[in-house]
Parts: sequence; C-alpha cells; structure tokens
Amino acid sequence: MRNIASSSSFSASTPKWTYDVFLSFRGEDVRKSFVDFLYSALQKKGIYTFKDDEKLERGRSISPALLQAIKESRIAVIIFSENYATSSWCLDELAEIIDCKHVLGQTVLPVFYYVDPSVVRRQKGSFDRAFVKHEDEIEDKERIQKWRAPLTEAASISGWDVPNTADGHESKCIQEIVEYVVAKLERVVAIEAKNQVGIDSRVQRVNALLNLGSGKVQFIGIWGMSGIGKTTIAWAVFNRISTHFEGAIFLEDVRKQSESLKNLQEEILLKILCLKDLRISSVLEGSKMIQTRLCCKKVLIVLDDVDHLSQLDALAGMHEWFGDGSRIIITTKNKHLLVTHGVDKMHKMEVLNEYEANQLFSWHAFKKDYPAKDYEELSIEIVHYAGCLPLALKVLGSFLYGREMAEWRSEVERLKRIPEDEIMEKLKVSFNGLKEVEKEIFLDIACFFEGKKKDYIRRVLDSFNFCPDIHINVLIQKSLITLSRGRILMHCLIQEMGWNIVREKAPDEPGKHSRLWVAEEICDVLARDKATENIVGMWLDLPTPQDVVIKNEAFEKMKKLRLLKINNACVSYCPNCIPNEIRWLNWHGYPSKSLPESFQPEKLIGLKLQYSRVIQLWKGIKLLDKLKYINLSYSQKFIRTPDFTGIRNLERLILEGCSSLTEIHPSAGYLKRLQKFNLRNCTNLRSLPKKIILESLEVMILSGCSKVGEFPEILGTMDHLKAVYLEATAIKELPPSIEHLTSLVLLNLSYCESLTSLPSGLCRLKCLEALILSGCSKLDRLPEELGHVLSLEELYVDETAISEPPSSIVLLKNLKTLSSRGCKAMASHKCRASLPSWLLGQKSQDSTGLVFPSVSGLNSLAKLDLSDCNLSDKGLPCDLGSLSSLVELNLGKNNFTSISAASIKNLSRLRILELVGCKRLEILPELPPCIEEVYADNCTSLQSATDLTKHGLLHRVSFSNCFKLLQDERTSSMIYATWNHMLKVFSFLQYTYNSWRPKNILRRRDYYFSVCLPGGSIPSWFTNRNSGPSITVKLPPNWYNDEFMGFAVCVVSDLIRTPFLLELQWRELLQKIPGFPVQFTLIDKEMNRFCYVFTMAFVGADNNIDSEHTCLGYLPFENILDAHALATRGYDRSLLSLWSNRLRSPNDWTCIEASAHADVKECLVFKEWGISLVYENDVRQNSELLMIPQSSELGEGRFSSNVIVNVNRLKSNRRRRRGLEALPSFPSELTQIGDPSVWRPVRVNAVHLYPTVATDLPNLMANVQCSAKMTYWSSEDGLD
Repeated sequence: MRNIASSSSFSASTPKWTYDVFLSFRGEDVRKSFVDFLYSALQKKGIYTFKDDEKLERGRSISPALLQAIKESRIAVIIFSENYATSSWCLDELAEIIDCKHVLGQTVLPVFYYVDPSVVRRQKGSFDRAFVKHEDEIEDKERIQKWRAPLTEAASISGWDVPNTADGHESKCIQEIVEYVVAKLERVVAIEAKNQVGIDSRVQRVNALLNLGSGKVQFIGIWGMSGIGKTTIAWAVFNRISTHFEGAIFLEDVRKQSESLKNLQEEILLKILCLKDLRISSVLEGSKMIQTRLCCKKVLIVLDDVDHLSQLDALAGMHEWFGDGSRIIITTKNKHLLVTHGVDKMHKMEVLNEYEANQLFSWHAFKKDYPAKDYEELSIEIVHYAGCLPLALKVLGSFLYGREMAEWRSEVERLKRIPEDEIMEKLKVSFNGLKEVEKEIFLDIACFFEGKKKDYIRRVLDSFNFCPDIHINVLIQKSLITLSRGRILMHCLIQEMGWNIVREKAPDEPGKHSRLWVAEEICDVLARDKATENIVGMWLDLPTPQDVVIKNEAFEKMKKLRLLKINNACVSYCPNCIPNEIRWLNWHGYPSKSLPESFQPEKLIGLKLQYSRVIQLWKGIKLLDKLKYINLSYSQKFIRTPDFTGIRNLERLILEGCSSLTEIHPSAGYLKRLQKFNLRNCTNLRSLPKKIILESLEVMILSGCSKVGEFPEILGTMDHLKAVYLEATAIKELPPSIEHLTSLVLLNLSYCESLTSLPSGLCRLKCLEALILSGCSKLDRLPEELGHVLSLEELYVDETAISEPPSSIVLLKNLKTLSSRGCKAMASHKCRASLPSWLLGQKSQDSTGLVFPSVSGLNSLAKLDLSDCNLSDKGLPCDLGSLSSLVELNLGKNNFTSISAASIKNLSRLRILELVGCKRLEILPELPPCIEEVYADNCTSLQSATDLTKHGLLHRVSFSNCFKLLQDERTSSMIYATWNHMLKVFSFLQYTYNSWRPKNILRRRDYYFSVCLPGGSIPSWFTNRNSGPSITVKLPPNWYNDEFMGFAVCVVSDLIRTPFLLELQWRELLQKIPGFPVQFTLIDKEMNRFCYVFTMAFVGADNNIDSEHTCLGYLPFENILDAHALATRGYDRSLLSLWSNRLRSPNDWTCIEASAHADVKECLVFKEWGISLVYENDVRQNSELLMIPQSSELGEGRFSSNVIVNVNRLKSNRRRRRGLEALPSFPSELTQIGDPSVWRPVRVNAVHLYPTVATDLPNLMANVQCSAKMTYWSSEDGLD
C-alpha cells in the first residue's frame, strides 16, 4: 500500500510511506519459523512488508538502509524473542522505531515470542544478561543507555504474547496480527484520504460501484481526460481495499509498458502468488498462466492507463480468469475501450470544483490550503487558467512555490501567451492516437465550435464530408470533448492544446496557420493580405461592432477555405471574390446588396447572412444542389426571395424579421425536403405561395406577419408537420385542406383578430394536442366536432367572443388545461350572466334553449381558468367537484357571493385556489385536504372562512385588502391560528421531503410558508423589531444548534401600487403567484455576505390601497443551508468568491439583515419589521408564537402518528446533516440565490410548474422554443 504521487495527484503534503510494515526481529531465533510465516501472511494480504533479508541490496551499507526503511514504514512490528537483546543491531532498530513513533507518528506493535513482556520491560533474565555482555564489549556506554528506555516503552504497548494467544497456536496468533494490521491500515488510509483534496468523495463513488459484498467477479472502469486524477483515485481505492483480497497488484502506466506485455504478466503472477522467480516465453503463455493460476484466487488488479484492447486481452481477458469476488479496475482515457472489453460498471472522472481546485493549488504553491496574503487574485487567475485540472494545478503550484510576487505576475502573463510544456505534452498523448479525420474534427472544435450545439456542429462537419457522428463519439470516448445539454464542451487546457498544435509550425505567422480564430490575427491577415492557401477555416466573432478592413483580394489565396464566419465586423464594402470551395458561409451584417457574380459555390451547404444589406441574393436560377440552409434573418432591405428551383435540397429557410420582404417565390411551396420555414415578423409580407406541398416540413412560423390574410392551400398530405404558428396574422379563416396536416400537434392562432371561424376539417386532426385561440376577438364559436379531437390536451380561448361551445367538448377525455380568462361574452345577455352555458347541465333563461353538457366528462383536466368571466352565484356548475384531476383553479375577478361547499371540497387533488378580485364573495368555501395555496386578495366583501388549520399542507395564504374578514372574531382567531398550525405541521413535512428527495435534484417547490393579512400589528413575541425599510439583527453566540428550525419574519407595509396583478396578465397558463420577495442577508465577522431570497404569499389589489398590511412568514434554515451548499459546490460558480473564509459552522454568521427585494421597494412603503429565531422547543411549548391565545384543539395531540414519528426521525437526520463537514466554503461577496418564484414570469419561454404542449415540445421540434403567444428561435436554430 505505497503512497504513489502521480502527476495529477490530488494529495496535499503528507509523509512518504514506502512500506506498510517493517519487521524487526532477531534472525537466528525466528527468521525461518514465526517471522517467515508472518511475512508470507502479510504479503498474501497485499501488505507491503520490509524484511531485511528480502529488501536490502548487496554491497550497500546495512545500517543506513535499515534506518531509511524504518522511517518509510507506517507500522513497525517488533518480534521480541529470547535472544533479541543480544543483537546491538536489533536494539539500534528498536531505538529508531521508537523515535519514529514520537516524530512521525509511526504505529508500533510488539509481539512477545516465548518471552515474558515484563522481562523485556524491566530488562531481566536473558535481556539483563545481554546488557551485561554489551557493557563489557561496547565502549559507548551512552549508546547502551539509549536502548533501555525504548525497550521499556515498546514492552509497555499492548501487543501479542504468543504462548498466551489462541492457546499457543502460532498460526492463529499470526492470523490475529495480520487482521489487526489490515484494520489499522484501513483506518490510517481513510484518515489520510480525508486530508487529501477531493479524494474521499470520489473514492466513495468508486467503492459503491465495486460492491465488495458481491461474490461475483467484476471489472470496473475509471475513465477521463489526461491529468484529471484517474491514477490517484485508483491508488486511493487500491490502498483502502487491497487487504480484502488474497492477492493485489497495481500496474502503473500500462500504456508505456505495453511493448513488453510478458513482463507485465510476470509482474502480476510474481506479486499475487508471492513467487521469487518466473519466466514467460510468450504473451499467449502468460495469459494462459494467469487464467490457470488465478482462477481460484480472490484478487484485486488495477491496470492503470490502458490505451489498447490487446493490453486488456493479455492481462485480464475474461471474468473467468479470476476467482470469485475478484475486482479488476481499469483506468483509461478511452471509454470505448471499456465498452468493447465488456466492463461491468464505469466511473467518469470530473474536474475538481473550484473550492477543491483552490485548495489543491494552495497546497502546492503555499504548503497550506489557502493562498498567502496578497496572492489571492493571482491564484484565482492561475486556477482559472488550469480549469480545475489536478495535473495543471500541481505543476503550476509546484513551479510557483517560494517565488516572489514579480515572478508570479510574469508567469501569469506568460501563460496567457505560451502554454506550459509539461502540461501540454501530457494532454497531447490522446491527440496523437487519433486518426487524421478525427484530428481535423478535434481542431475544428477547439478553434471554432467549443460550446456550440452538437446538432449544429454535426451539420457543419458533415458539410466537410467528415462523417461526424462516429468521430465525435470517438472524441467523447477518448475524453477530449464532453457533451452537456446538447452542447459540445472542451476543457480549457485541452482546447489550448489544440490551439498550440495549429500554431506550432509557424507560431509567429498566423497567415500560414490552418485555422484562424483570434480577432487581432484575422484582422491583420485580412487587412495586409497575408493569407495563404493553408487556411481552411476563419472564425471572426467580435464581441461588439468594430471597424474591420478587408482588402479586395483578401480571400483570393484561400483556395481551401471551407468555413468563414464574420460577426460584428463593420465592413464598408465586400471583397471582390469569395472562394468557391466554401461549404459554410456565415457573415453577420454582410455589406453588399447581393453575392458576387463570380461566386459559384457548388459545394455550399450553409448560407447565413443575418442583419445583412442584401436586397436580392442573386438573379435568375442558381444550381446549388448541396445548399441545405439559408438564414437571412433581420436583413431589413431584403425584398424578394430567389427562385428556389435550383435549390431542391433546401432544409431550412429562415427569413425572420425581414421587414421589407413582400413576396415569397412560388417555387418555395414545392421544396420537398424543407423542414423549417420561419417568416416570423415579416411585417410587409402580403402573400404566401398559393399552394404548398412541403412533404418534409416540421415547423412553420408566420407569427407577426400582420398583412398575411390567407393560408396556402395544401395539395397533399404533409405528415411531418408538427407545429404551425400563425399568431397576430390577418388570416380570416383556414382552408379546409388543413386536414391534410395529419401529424399536427400544435396550432397557434392567438391574436388573429380577423379570424371568424374554424373549418370542420380541423376536427379531423387526430394528433392535435394544443389549440391556442387566445385574443381572437371575432371568433364566436368552435367547430361542433371539436370533441372528436381526442388527443387535445390544451385549449386556450381567452378573450374571445365564444358564447356557445360545442356540446361534444365533454368528450375530451385527455384535456388537461382549459383557459377562458376574460371571455365575458360567455356571460352576455345571449347566454346568461354566469358561467358559460357549455359548462352547465341546465338551460339558461337567456340562452337559445339548448342543453349543454356538464363538466363531469373532463376527467384529465388539471388546470382551469375561468377568471374575469362575470360569473354570478348560479354560474358555477353543480358538478364542478367532479373534476378529479384538477390541481389549479382560478375563479378570480368574478361576481358570485358564495361557492358551493361541494364544488371545491370534493376536488381531491386541488393544490392552488385563486379567488383574487372576487369583490362580492362573502364566504370562503370549505377546502379540500390537499390544498396548499389560497389567494383571496382584494375580496373586499369576504366575511368568513372555513377552518384553515385542518389543512396540513397549506403553506401560502393571502387575504390582502380583506378587512371585513377580520371583523369576525372567530374567523380572525382561526386565521391567526393557521400560522401556528403551519409552523408545527408543515415545517416537519418539509424535512420529511428533504430526507427522501434525490440529492442531485434541485427542488421545484418551496417549503417555507406565509400568511398575509390586512392590519398593522406585529406579534409581541417578535423581540427583534425595527421601523423603516429593513431590519438588522445581531445573532447571539451559539444561536445555531440542533433545535434551531428557522427564521420567522413579519413585515408591516402600506400598499402603494401593485405590479403583481400586471404580471399576472403575462401568464399564459396558471402559474405560481409571484409573491412578495424578502431578501435575507447573513453576515460573518469579516463582513462576508450570503443572500437568500424567499417570497411571502401576496398578490395585492387592482387599485392603490392606503392601509396597512402585515405579512408573516417562516423560512426554514434548511433552505438556506441547501442553497449555500449548492452554490459552494459548483452548481453556479458565478455565485462564488473563490477565496473566502471557510464556513465552519452556521454560528460563524453573526448578523442577519432582512429587507424588501429591489423589485418591490418602489411599490410598498415599509413601516415595521420583526424577526424571531424559531426553535423546536418554542413550537412545542410556547403559546406566544400565536398572535392570540392558542386553542386547546391545536395541540400536538391533533397530529397523526406518522407526523410524530417523522419529527423524531428528522431530528437525527438534521444532526447528521449539520455536521461541519457538510458546510463548504463561504462566499465573501454578496450572493443571491433562493426562491425561484421571485424570478419574474416572462412572456416568452415562461417556466411553468407543469410542462405543457403549448410551451414545451422537446420531443417534437428540435431547436424551436414556444410560448402561447410568441415564438423565438435561438441564434443556433438557423445555421449557428
């Protein structure tokens, strides 16, 4: 179990142990008996043991070698025999061992081999006689005296008295010794690993894969890029578990030794079988010998840095080669190698997080775990350069150790220009093993495409005939690139290695490089005509607009140019020519009115000229069979499209924002391979091709084409089209041929204000899931057969004139969302001043006499919005309670005075009820058990409410501007009691949730709670108060303990104006109410700040309210700890200040501030704040936590038994979680994270609690992002 320091070691400064055990003994007494058996037993357990006759080389001075071996051993086992003291050599060894015990912490284990411990301790009997003889023969009396104390000390240590151990059975005694040594080494290794940076957590992950309890043979792979620490982790795992096997070996650098596989086979057999000599004549013989000799042995073999399948075939070919319980660990840079060999499980190595990287670099640069004073900023720069790669951190840290500030600054500047050779050579190993086409792809990604979407990169590389799919996978498997969220990423040092390869042949002459990506170099080459035919790609991507000079002949020499991107370059005129060999032309702001006449790009595949000055691409017909992608978005002078007859393979046509475009050439309607067609916001476009047959079309976008009045006739089946966006067009009707869109999933017609009707053919679309008609103010009816669209899941008819929906609507068994917000026509005199008649099971006196169905058939409905529909008391359907799947119900801004108890109570899954602005509502209905949020703001007539304390999950209640509600003493008492009930029940439930939720999943819901009421009273138990816009509280010493639960906060404010209701108008679906955001800032002694934002339930009113309101909220401290842990462990590195005092305990926080979030400071006047620290004992016993005396029926006796059990269990969970090791570094800058509900709802791409077809189509349309009203394409959805 040697401590091997690899080049990518995570380790800090630790003693160098070469041996696990040093055996000290008198050879003539025990060498060939007890010691020989003990040595063999230790070796079989994989314990690296020093025994003088085995390890000392001939011709060397014995004494110095022995002394060195003693110092490099973790454990010294001293075998005291009858004649031990007769050897001055043994006594010198003993004195050195005891010295190492004191100085190095070496463990000493005495074994008394047929000699009484007291004889050794007191130097009597044979030991006394030996000392008498030494005194006669040795002149150095001081040396003799130095032996006595070590003998006494060693004999006083607990050990093994062989005759009195295991009834004198030496073999059993040896077994006991070996087992103790194994256990001792495991503890030592575990402690050392904890002192090494990032080791322990990674070892635990690998150990979990090893599953040591299983008797099966298992092969485990550890893979990752060079220098990431694969060898280090494998060594740490080996050290921890090797003693559990009958034989163990760690074979380092297999790749470098692969030319002599026979030697590696011999090494495996010699080590595991404890042989002294072995010769293998061939690799085949060695493989056979490993199989036959180890097939019955439980072994641990680590094969480090394997790079070829032949190495695995020779050293660990099959599971059957090894005995039950064996483990084979393989480290490699090539994942595919592991897959091909059939390993059982794999572990991918990741770079260190920033905190770990800072520590590791500091250990090597400063010999401590934080930077020296004044070196913090430089250290940050170097860690950033290293990209948290262990190899680079160690190399750079070791180089800078002990150097002056000026040398540090010089090195930082040098690294910006010249990479570190030692690091680059290590990383280049993987590149050298690539095929030529893979090298080309790697260099293209390093220079141009790092961070781009894989689909985009694949399209570009495919245009170069590189067959990218398989070769990109090879680069991933060889750890040169990674794939994250659909984007290809590359470690910054791997990327720099690629840049270095491009530059190495002509470092000072960019014009001779194959690829150009540095803006300064490109501008120089273009302005001075320094280009050569070597250039195959040029990527000029300026962060801001900048004047660039391009000579007329700048591109003439670039005969091999296949990729050209120019962005933000202000060019006065275009060069005379563009190379005809080009495959991908991307020129943002292209300066000419058209492409050069000489430009005949027969190989062109992608043409992207966004924001260009192009009026017309070319005249006539061009034969461009390979052209697949055209993007001229926001080219505002572009007036007409070319004839597409010669571009028959076009797949994407993006003309978004071309505001001068007036016509589309009719040939566009016959592009059989066209998949994406985007004409969004072409505001002057008046007509489309009259007829279309686009067989491959997937997405069609005409949003904002306000002058387009007709949709084309569809000539045949278009069974690939998934989504059509026609928002805010002038279309009056859809053609009957719409039924040919047999695969259509989404149809968005919102704000088509001229639309008057829908064709019956729409009802034959069997795949339609979302129909959006919001804002179609002239649309007064839906097709009668709409109920036959059984696939429909979402229907939006907000702000339409629909008064009589079809009776078949109850057949929509899969409908999940129904929104009719603001459909006041439904309550017109034509129907009745109530709920839309189509939701009623009865006739209306003002209706046409037809009987419309009830809502009982909508069994899947989860969201129902009937707000602002002028509903009266009789308007609510009697069977509203039959909606068994309803989760969110919005009845706000209606005119009813009461709601049937059964209507709401029977909604068994209802979580959110919104009654905001129901000014005539007098009684809050009885709520279902599962209710979580109730918003009744601005219900000015509300006088009473049911008992809210019955609802254990209720955590948000808001009654702002409901002054009559508090006039009833019983209701007032109940509402206040709700606070105490929430505190007792719901906080415990949130901990229960935390105990089972996956640790790597960020929670989508928030488990603090709040109550908002009219009035301006802060409860008396808030001991910390302050008048004004904020409050600062000094925390008492040791305020944090196992009983601490969280913070209660109370705010009294005047409502000036209400932005929240305005924001609700942006919501296309029911969403979580934004709430009133409060900012908590925790501050430590050094004024480091950590900010957490949470919200209290509060919506507000339509008009200004000049009266006081009180918001009372509770924030569990677990939320703050979780947020702090996520930030410091790298979920959002931008939140961290790299160099900060580590938070050892929450008690390091000495002060807390609370204030309104910036979003509401201008909307509210804050009069008073209160903060209280809440402890479990307070909740159990202190009735003052109530605003009024606590009711006897609110006692603990009301909790169910499972809640009480959870409380006890959660206490122990919290104690475990709150250990110091769970708290990582503490930011030194203001950090703000917390409640996601304070992120304001956005009109485009709003995030909803439940994914919807209208807003989320990941499986249907790659690259298209949708919302109910608007559609956006990202910059990479066209050609980027």
